[in-house]
Amino acid sequence: MSTIIKIKNKTNWLLTIILGLGLLILSFIILIIIPLSSLQEESSFFILHYISFTAPFTVFFILFLYIWLWNTFGKTVLTIDPETIKIEYKNKLFASPKTYLKKDINQIEIKDFQVERYKLGVRYHFSLSGSTYSVVFIHNGNEIRLIDWITETKASEIVNEIKNMWY
Repeated sequence: MSTIIKIKNKTNWLLTIILGLGLLILSFIILIIIPLSSLQEESSFFILHYISFTAPFTVFFILFLYIWLWNTFGKTVLTIDPETIKIEYKNKLFASPKTYLKKDINQIEIKDFQVERYKLGVRYHFSLSGSTYSVVFIHNGNEIRLIDWITETKASEIVNEIKNMWY
């Protein structure tokens, strides 16, 4: 018997609107402006001209789409089995599901990342809703974040669900 936990990302609406407009503008440039300017080239250089001018805009389009999809529709799905935990990121481009075995996980805990320490300094995260907590576990000596930027109560619920299933 497995338990499935779905956690929806908090949507940053300002980012969604700005990136949505950016996607529309980049689509207009890629599909209308560049082909019209490429038509002025000789027929043999049309394809080369189109590809060379479209490539940078396509890269930005994919980057904006990646961020926009995850921000707007992103969802983390945890599937907890008696011996494994599987993490899937729905609506996140280029992310494959990850599976971890219970025997490889040493500890499951909640961490507050309001103040995050790095080798090169400190980063402060401010959230009006208190969504600075993460569910992490120690896997073969490495700290792995399961779910980021949730409230303490939601993190406690998830950790309790995992512990009830495994212990």
